[in-house]
Amino acid sequence: MKTYTSAVAVLALIAACMSGCGRHAQSEEEAGTEGVAAESQQDFKTLEDRFSYAYGADLAERFRAEGIELNVALMAAAMQAVFDGGDKKMSAGEIAATMEVYQEVHLKKKEAERVVVAEKNKKEGEIFLKENAKREGVVVTKSGLQYKVIATGGGGYRPTLEDDVKVHYRGRLIDGTEFDSTHSRSEPYTANAKALIEGWTEALQLMSEGARWELYVPSSLAYGEEGSPPYVGPNAVLIFDVELLEIEKKQ
Repeated sequence: MKTYTSAVAVLALIAACMSGCGRHAQSEEEAGTEGVAAESQQDFKTLEDRFSYAYGADLAERFRAEGIELNVALMAAAMQAVFDGGDKKMSAGEIAATMEVYQEVHLKKKEAERVVVAEKNKKEGEIFLKENAKREGVVVTKSGLQYKVIATGGGGYRPTLEDDVKVHYRGRLIDGTEFDSTHSRSEPYTANAKALIEGWTEALQLMSEGARWELYVPSSLAYGEEGSPPYVGPNAVLIFDVELLEIEKKQ
Protein backbone atom coordinates (compact mmCIF):
# COMPACT_ATOMS: atom_id res chain seq x y z
CA MET A 1 0.00 0.00 0.00
CA LYS A 2 1.36 3.36 -1.04
CA THR A 3 2.71 6.28 0.93
CA TYR A 4 3.01 9.74 -0.53
CA THR A 5 5.35 12.71 -0.51
CA SER A 6 4.61 15.39 2.13
CA ALA A 7 4.43 19.12 1.54
CA VAL A 8 7.67 19.64 3.47
CA ALA A 9 9.51 17.16 1.27
CA VAL A 10 8.17 18.76 -1.88
CA LEU A 11 9.16 22.23 -0.73
CA ALA A 12 12.63 20.92 0.03
CA LEU A 13 12.83 19.86 -3.59
CA ILE A 14 12.34 23.49 -4.60
CA ALA A 15 15.49 24.42 -2.72
CA ALA A 16 17.41 21.56 -4.27
CA CYS A 17 16.14 22.53 -7.70
CA MET A 18 17.17 26.17 -7.26
CA SER A 19 20.67 24.96 -6.40
CA GLY A 20 20.78 23.23 -9.77
CA CYS A 21 18.71 20.25 -10.89
CA GLY A 22 18.38 20.63 -14.64
CA ARG A 23 18.99 22.92 -17.58
CA HIS A 24 15.56 23.40 -19.08
CA ALA A 25 12.07 23.99 -17.71
CA GLN A 26 8.84 23.18 -19.49
CA SER A 27 6.14 25.84 -19.85
CA GLU A 28 2.78 25.12 -18.20
CA GLU A 29 1.28 24.48 -21.63
CA GLU A 30 4.05 22.05 -22.57
CA ALA A 31 3.84 20.25 -19.22
CA GLY A 32 0.11 19.77 -19.61
CA THR A 33 0.04 18.68 -23.27
CA GLU A 34 -0.98 15.05 -23.60
CA GLY A 35 1.46 12.96 -25.59
CA VAL A 36 4.21 15.61 -25.63
CA ALA A 37 6.88 13.07 -24.62
CA ALA A 38 6.03 10.77 -27.50
CA GLU A 39 6.01 13.66 -29.97
CA SER A 40 9.35 15.04 -28.76
CA GLN A 41 11.49 11.91 -28.80
CA GLN A 42 13.80 13.56 -31.35
CA ASP A 43 14.66 16.23 -28.75
CA PHE A 44 16.15 13.64 -26.40
CA LYS A 45 19.63 13.29 -27.84
CA THR A 46 21.41 12.32 -24.62
CA LEU A 47 20.63 10.68 -21.30
CA GLU A 48 20.96 14.13 -19.72
CA ASP A 49 18.22 15.40 -22.04
CA ARG A 50 15.91 12.57 -21.02
CA PHE A 51 16.71 13.06 -17.34
CA SER A 52 16.06 16.81 -17.60
CA TYR A 53 12.62 16.23 -19.06
CA ALA A 54 11.79 13.35 -16.71
CA TYR A 55 12.88 15.27 -13.61
CA GLY A 56 10.99 18.38 -14.68
CA ALA A 57 7.81 16.40 -15.31
CA ASP A 58 8.10 14.55 -12.00
CA LEU A 59 8.77 17.75 -10.07
CA ALA A 60 5.82 19.51 -11.70
CA GLU A 61 3.50 16.63 -10.79
CA ARG A 62 4.62 16.85 -7.16
CA PHE A 63 4.13 20.62 -7.06
CA ARG A 64 0.69 20.35 -8.63
CA ALA A 65 -0.39 17.61 -6.22
CA GLU A 66 0.65 19.78 -3.26
CA GLY A 67 -1.03 22.90 -4.62
CA ILE A 68 2.27 24.75 -4.98
CA GLU A 69 1.95 27.60 -7.48
CA LEU A 70 5.04 28.71 -9.38
CA ASN A 71 6.07 31.26 -12.00
CA VAL A 72 7.63 28.69 -14.32
CA ALA A 73 9.40 31.33 -16.43
CA LEU A 74 11.15 32.82 -13.38
CA MET A 75 12.07 29.39 -12.09
CA ALA A 76 13.59 28.50 -15.47
CA ALA A 77 15.49 31.80 -15.56
CA ALA A 78 16.90 31.23 -12.08
CA MET A 79 18.05 27.73 -12.97
CA GLN A 80 19.65 28.95 -16.20
CA ALA A 81 21.49 31.71 -14.33
CA VAL A 82 22.92 29.21 -11.86
CA PHE A 83 24.09 26.83 -14.59
CA ASP A 84 25.56 29.67 -16.67
CA GLY A 85 27.42 31.05 -13.67
CA GLY A 86 25.76 34.43 -14.12
CA ASP A 87 24.48 36.90 -11.58
CA LYS A 88 21.41 35.89 -9.62
CA LYS A 89 18.70 38.42 -8.83
CA MET A 90 18.64 37.32 -5.19
CA SER A 91 21.47 36.84 -2.73
CA ALA A 92 22.01 33.54 -0.94
CA GLY A 93 20.52 35.09 2.18
CA GLU A 94 17.45 36.32 0.33
CA ILE A 95 16.95 32.92 -1.26
CA ALA A 96 17.13 31.15 2.11
CA ALA A 97 14.78 33.66 3.75
CA THR A 98 12.29 33.45 0.88
CA MET A 99 12.28 29.67 1.01
CA GLU A 100 11.65 29.73 4.75
CA VAL A 101 8.80 32.25 4.50
CA TYR A 102 7.14 30.44 1.60
CA GLN A 103 7.32 27.10 3.37
CA GLU A 104 5.79 28.58 6.53
CA VAL A 105 2.94 30.24 4.59
CA HIS A 106 2.31 27.15 2.48
CA LEU A 107 2.22 24.80 5.45
CA LYS A 108 -0.18 27.06 7.36
CA LYS A 109 -2.46 27.13 4.33
CA LYS A 110 -2.32 23.35 3.95
CA GLU A 111 -3.01 22.81 7.65
CA ALA A 112 -6.06 25.08 7.54
CA GLU A 113 -7.35 23.15 4.54
CA ARG A 114 -6.61 19.84 6.29
CA VAL A 115 -8.66 20.80 9.36
CA VAL A 116 -11.70 21.59 7.22
CA VAL A 117 -11.39 18.38 5.22
CA ALA A 118 -10.79 16.32 8.37
CA GLU A 119 -14.03 17.51 9.97
CA LYS A 120 -15.97 16.91 6.77
CA ASN A 121 -14.54 13.40 6.34
CA LYS A 122 -15.22 12.55 9.99
CA LYS A 123 -18.90 13.45 9.77
CA GLU A 124 -19.43 11.77 6.41
CA GLY A 125 -17.51 8.67 7.55
CA GLU A 126 -19.61 8.27 10.70
CA ILE A 127 -22.82 8.51 8.68
CA PHE A 128 -21.55 6.02 6.11
CA LEU A 129 -20.47 3.42 8.69
CA LYS A 130 -23.73 3.74 10.63
CA GLU A 131 -25.81 3.10 7.52
CA ASN A 132 -23.46 0.49 6.09
CA ALA A 133 -23.67 -1.60 9.27
CA LYS A 134 -27.37 -2.13 8.53
CA ARG A 135 -26.73 -3.66 5.12
CA GLU A 136 -27.36 -7.36 4.66
CA GLY A 137 -24.24 -9.47 5.08
CA VAL A 138 -22.13 -6.77 6.71
CA VAL A 139 -20.33 -7.89 9.89
CA VAL A 140 -19.09 -5.38 12.48
CA THR A 141 -16.20 -6.38 14.76
CA LYS A 142 -15.41 -5.04 18.24
CA SER A 143 -12.79 -2.69 16.80
CA GLY A 144 -15.35 -1.11 14.49
CA LEU A 145 -14.07 -2.79 11.35
CA GLN A 146 -16.85 -3.77 8.96
CA TYR A 147 -16.61 -6.46 6.31
CA LYS A 148 -18.71 -8.43 3.89
CA VAL A 149 -17.73 -11.87 2.59
CA ILE A 150 -17.80 -12.04 -1.20
CA ALA A 151 -16.11 -15.46 -1.46
CA THR A 152 -15.29 -17.74 1.48
CA GLY A 153 -12.14 -19.33 0.09
CA GLY A 154 -10.87 -22.82 0.79
CA GLY A 155 -11.01 -22.68 4.56
CA GLY A 156 -8.29 -24.08 6.74
CA TYR A 157 -5.18 -22.13 7.66
CA ARG A 158 -5.44 -18.43 8.35
CA PRO A 159 -2.45 -16.07 8.45
CA THR A 160 -0.77 -15.13 11.70
CA LEU A 161 0.97 -11.85 12.38
CA GLU A 162 4.26 -13.45 11.39
CA ASP A 163 3.12 -14.63 7.97
CA ASP A 164 3.41 -12.85 4.65
CA VAL A 165 0.32 -12.52 2.50
CA LYS A 166 -0.11 -12.10 -1.24
CA VAL A 167 -3.25 -10.23 -2.20
CA HIS A 168 -5.06 -8.47 -4.97
CA TYR A 169 -6.93 -5.40 -3.82
CA ARG A 170 -8.75 -2.31 -4.92
CA GLY A 171 -9.07 0.68 -2.59
CA ARG A 172 -11.61 3.46 -2.88
CA LEU A 173 -13.11 6.29 -0.88
CA ILE A 174 -16.73 6.30 0.25
CA ASP A 175 -17.62 8.55 -2.70
CA GLY A 176 -16.42 5.80 -5.03
CA THR A 177 -13.08 7.38 -5.99
CA GLU A 178 -10.47 4.67 -6.55
CA PHE A 179 -7.09 5.63 -5.08
CA ASP A 180 -5.09 2.42 -5.45
CA SER A 181 -5.36 -0.97 -7.14
CA THR A 182 -3.11 -3.93 -7.79
CA HIS A 183 -5.35 -4.81 -10.72
CA SER A 184 -4.31 -1.66 -12.55
CA ARG A 185 -0.68 -2.69 -12.05
CA SER A 186 -1.42 -6.31 -13.05
CA GLU A 187 0.65 -7.49 -10.10
CA PRO A 188 -0.42 -8.74 -6.66
CA TYR A 189 0.90 -7.16 -3.48
CA THR A 190 2.95 -9.08 -0.90
CA ALA A 191 3.58 -7.90 2.66
CA ASN A 192 3.82 -9.08 6.24
CA ALA A 193 0.38 -9.29 7.84
CA LYS A 194 1.32 -6.99 10.72
CA ALA A 195 2.97 -4.37 8.48
CA LEU A 196 -0.35 -3.14 7.10
CA ILE A 197 -3.02 -0.76 8.34
CA GLU A 198 -4.83 -2.14 11.39
CA GLY A 199 -8.05 -2.85 9.55
CA TRP A 200 -6.24 -5.04 7.06
CA THR A 201 -4.25 -6.87 9.72
CA GLU A 202 -7.42 -7.71 11.63
CA ALA A 203 -9.34 -8.86 8.56
CA LEU A 204 -6.57 -10.97 7.05
CA GLN A 205 -6.28 -13.07 10.21
CA LEU A 206 -9.90 -14.10 9.66
CA MET A 207 -9.46 -15.04 6.00
CA SER A 208 -8.14 -18.17 4.30
CA GLU A 209 -6.57 -18.56 0.88
CA GLY A 210 -9.04 -17.83 -1.89
CA ALA A 211 -11.24 -15.65 0.29
CA ARG A 212 -12.43 -12.33 -1.05
CA TRP A 213 -13.87 -9.74 1.29
CA GLU A 214 -15.02 -6.17 1.04
CA LEU A 215 -13.63 -4.18 3.97
CA TYR A 216 -15.07 -0.95 5.31
CA VAL A 217 -12.25 0.51 7.38
CA PRO A 218 -12.80 3.36 9.88
CA SER A 219 -10.10 6.02 9.75
CA SER A 220 -8.91 4.94 13.21
CA LEU A 221 -7.96 1.58 11.67
CA ALA A 222 -6.51 3.15 8.52
CA TYR A 223 -4.55 6.41 8.16
CA GLY A 224 -6.22 8.37 10.96
CA GLU A 225 -6.17 12.14 11.28
CA GLU A 226 -3.10 12.54 9.10
CA GLY A 227 -4.39 10.60 6.12
CA SER A 228 -1.98 9.58 3.36
CA PRO A 229 -1.71 12.58 1.02
CA PRO A 230 -2.49 13.33 -1.66
CA TYR A 231 -5.04 10.58 -2.28
CA VAL A 232 -6.31 9.66 1.19
CA GLY A 233 -7.48 12.61 3.22
CA PRO A 234 -7.58 12.98 7.03
CA ASN A 235 -10.22 10.91 8.86
CA ALA A 236 -11.13 9.12 5.63
CA VAL A 237 -13.12 5.88 5.82
CA LEU A 238 -11.74 3.47 3.22
CA ILE A 239 -13.32 0.62 1.29
CA PHE A 240 -11.17 -2.26 0.08
CA ASP A 241 -11.98 -5.24 -2.10
CA VAL A 242 -9.37 -7.75 -0.90
CA GLU A 243 -8.66 -11.20 -2.31
CA LEU A 244 -6.21 -13.36 -0.34
CA LEU A 245 -4.25 -15.25 -2.98
CA GLU A 246 -1.57 -16.93 -0.92
CA ILE A 247 -0.26 -17.24 2.63
CA GLU A 248 3.50 -17.57 3.04
CA LYS A 249 3.97 -19.24 6.42
CA LYS A 250 6.90 -18.04 8.51
CA GLN A 251 6.61 -20.59 11.32
